[in-house]
Amino acid sequence: MASLSLEHINTITAKQESLWGTVSVALSEGINRQAALSSPLVTLLPLSELENTFTGKRVYGVVTLQTATAHTLVVTLETASAAMLADMAVGGDGSNLPEEIDEGALQVLQQVLFVVASGLAQAITNTIGAECTVPQVEAHHDTLQPPIEWLTQDNLVRMDAVLHVDGSPVGALTVIGDERFGLWLAGDESEPPAVQSEPSSTEASPFQVMEEIAASAQPFVPLAQAAAQPLPTGIELILDVPLELTVELGRKRMFIKDVLELTIGSIVELDRVAGEPVDVLVNGRIMARGEVVVIEDNFGIRITEIINPQEQLVEISRRAVA
Repeated sequence: MASLSLEHINTITAKQESLWGTVSVALSEGINRQAALSSPLVTLLPLSELENTFTGKRVYGVVTLQTATAHTLVVTLETASAAMLADMAVGGDGSNLPEEIDEGALQVLQQVLFVVASGLAQAITNTIGAECTVPQVEAHHDTLQPPIEWLTQDNLVRMDAVLHVDGSPVGALTVIGDERFGLWLAGDESEPPAVQSEPSSTEASPFQVMEEIAASAQPFVPLAQAAAQPLPTGIELILDVPLELTVELGRKRMFIKDVLELTIGSIVELDRVAGEPVDVLVNGRIMARGEVVVIEDNFGIRITEIINPQEQLVEISRRAVA
């Protein structure tokens, strides 16, 4: 296998604006805030220097990026900025920071890291034309440890960007991949193909790998199961808080010139097939799908599907890059 060179780093650097732009949109959808990633920097990081470079506890996610082969990436955040994102992801303004990253906060951050990784996968798909998906993200709050897959590599590729939320810088977001990933992203065809796993007899769900993890590591509980559990203590204090429920028939992305040409009688084709279930959103986040019904003189919605948190993340990412 060829070694990462300055030419490879320059090639990856040229793709950074496109990559981080798509991730910014996905993250904005995930935390309901205006997020932006700027000042991208790509460097070569010797594996031996990893622990000296990233000292102390931090939040990081080990990401499985599935292409024609599988790549293992690490997405890392400083603890302070991770705590801020965790608060925003559950509807806060970023000021109610947890005293420490406990199991609950880490579960929220696992969802945030999944959104970031999915945005990166979509960005790579758009940039180099290689289909990418993210079947798995494992979140940690600890000193950064290299994945086992990296131990045979000499060098890593490190991609940094400054994270801004609502216009203010809150820290750095870093994506690290091994030498094989760097060569692939740079378009070096000398990379040998990885060993392919045996195909499953049935089409695999992108979350099947997570379902095989021990129960203590599973961060998501389907809403249908959660509803059967006792309500948390104190929940009655917020039961009368109003929420806005929206039924979305479809979407359409248009250029400004096309919008200005709209007149009475214009027809806009949406991105949804006739008869397909419509989306039910609560405070802007998709929670269910259903079918439109007529109740006397009013439209109504009959719920046909509850969206579990895993599917919500996929849908947030899809909407962000659509």
